[in-house]
Amino acid sequence: MKLAYFVPCNVQIIVGDKDYLMNHPRKTQRLSRKPPCYTKFILAALVAIVCSASPALVHAQNASKSLRELQETFRYIARTVKPAVVNISTVKITTIRNPMAEIDPFFETHPFREFFGDEFFRRFFGNPRQGERLRQQGLGSGFIYDPRGYILTNRHVIKGADEIVVTLEGGKKMKARIIGADPKTDVAVIKVDGKDLPHVKLGDSQTLDVGDWVLAIGNPFGLTQTVTSGIVSAKGRSKMGILEYEDFIQTDAAINPGNSGGPLVNIDGEVVGMNTAILSGSGGYMGIGFAIPVNVIKHVLSAGFSKKTVEDAPRRAAPQAPPRRTQPPAAAPLFGGRGSI
Repeated sequence: MKLAYFVPCNVQIIVGDKDYLMNHPRKTQRLSRKPPCYTKFILAALVAIVCSASPALVHAQNASKSLRELQETFRYIARTVKPAVVNISTVKITTIRNPMAEIDPFFETHPFREFFGDEFFRRFFGNPRQGERLRQQGLGSGFIYDPRGYILTNRHVIKGADEIVVTLEGGKKMKARIIGADPKTDVAVIKVDGKDLPHVKLGDSQTLDVGDWVLAIGNPFGLTQTVTSGIVSAKGRSKMGILEYEDFIQTDAAINPGNSGGPLVNIDGEVVGMNTAILSGSGGYMGIGFAIPVNVIKHVLSAGFSKKTVEDAPRRAAPQAPPRRTQPPAAAPLFGGRGSI
């Protein structure tokens, strides 16, 4: 009688006579055999699954690695640039000369005015008295570009200000004075007394291309050191009706009131623009912001600022402007308002 024993661990079969095997257990004859056919199919299927899953797995791992590298880049930019970004608060003091001029013209000749008198109308409408001084406050951003305390910002942020206070990272407040301002490009320089202050590196806006990553840093609504990210949506935007000289970088990085004068930074941590205006129907972020290219800013700086503002300086202090702007297209109001922030 023949017996066959399957040995799973090495897929071998022991063949021999029953009585002989019982009497001579060590003299068994071992014959190697190939695995059954279904085992081949199982192994082939496993190999196919592994091979097909490998590219997807590798791609997912690479994508995860790329995202982490981008995240680390954003962290590095924030750590490097934020200390040089400042909050700028301004105070403009106005003196009321003719308080009754602000009353609704409907009441100028109203008989009740003659009966009750001007004092009643002042109280009713809350009109200030003649000679009273009013404090108008403004808010914006800026960035230190020179360790000696020179700060770049928008002209409209500090225009007409009687007091300028700069708040550094960490909360330290310093009074600032205006060095110069250019009305054509809306670029201004102010200065605080200091040395070895953290400062940014000015890049080259010519190297920017549509689709490049950018970060906007500033103080929207007074929320200091806010960082938002986006891409360059377009370059060379003009005829917006905002400035006399326009060559804006358009971005979808969130920009809101209070961001004016803050830096627009590239992926290398270099300033490539100054956030200046938004297109909005609500007064807040709607995905369209505009920044002055840093190369325009460099041109203004290289022309030099005198102690007077650039409005009073020679014309050569401002870059050559293109033909005067035309009126915005008739369809533009459908998309909301546009203007400085």
